[in-house]
Amino acid sequence: MAIVFMLIFSLFYGIISYAIPLILGAAYQQLSAEVLRKSVSTSDIYLYRADTADDKIDNILIEAETLSQKIIADSWLPEKWTYRCEGYGDNVLSVSADGSEWKACVRHAKPTAIMPVISLLGFEIPQLPDEIKGEASLRIR
Repeated sequence: MAIVFMLIFSLFYGIISYAIPLILGAAYQQLSAEVLRKSVSTSDIYLYRADTADDKIDNILIEAETLSQKIIADSWLPEKWTYRCEGYGDNVLSVSADGSEWKACVRHAKPTAIMPVISLLGFEIPQLPDEIKGEASLRIR
């Protein structure tokens, strides 16, 4: 009877523990796409250039980043589960110097904090990736 319980428990835990990272991966991808979509929803983004001295143009990226932070804060993901991606600094958004390519990235650095790994019969369940990440990019010009 104990073997049947262990088998059923392992099967159930395996199904759940592999489904959660897949669902979270889709959630992070959807969140980064939503952040990017709403950040570039104004017509001012066509004016953005990184090397411009105009304050109005500099504020375009600041306003877009503020909006992206608000979208992430309003999402269903807890704040502790949203990390910035490497290469993005302290921002969620990354914009090329000429303003032609906008990117958004959100990740979770430690999936094992969400779903603990257990070892059964020498197998680790689930085998999680190093990070769960969603990234979206858009070329404007």
